Amino acid sequence: MPEAKKVPAAAKTHFEEYIKSYRIPPYKKIMVGVDRPLVSVMILMRALALAKVSSSRLYIVHVLSTALPYQTKSEIAIEPAFYDIQMEFSKEILDYAKKAAAEAHIDAEIVLLEGDPAEEILRFTKEKGIDLVVMGSKDKVGSLKNLGSVSTRVAAEAGCSVLIER
Repeated sequence: MPEAKKVPAAAKTHFEEYIKSYRIPPYKKIMVGVDRPLVSVMILMRALALAKVSSSRLYIVHVLSTALPYQTKSEIAIEPAFYDIQMEFSKEILDYAKKAAAEAHIDAEIVLLEGDPAEEILRFTKEKGIDLVVMGSKDKVGSLKNLGSVSTRVAAEAGCSVLIER
């Protein structure tokens, strides 16, 4: 095993001074994506904690997916009964999130979007000037290190930091 090389004292001192003087600006706007109940609880709790510690504006977002599987664009409408079920689920998860934010004393904006989840999240982050996206991962084969296709795309294309909670 090679021996560790010693860092010159001058370099070490310079680095220590830099570390002491460096200040990370707090996140001003955080967006958390909620979708599946059990995973969303963990993701939401992480976002609430981050919003509280940095006094950030929090946007809790759920995207009702209106794209058919394996298609990026479709002219075919979703069956109305299925849409109604999805909408009811969306409202339930956002109601829970709003209640959790209120209990944590965080004023959060609740947002329901419709469309392709990755596209809608990317559009929203750009429009609102989001500093941090907090989202979950899905274990899908073929995605970047088993992230879901939405989290993979958001991580790759967002113009801000992305925290993917596993």
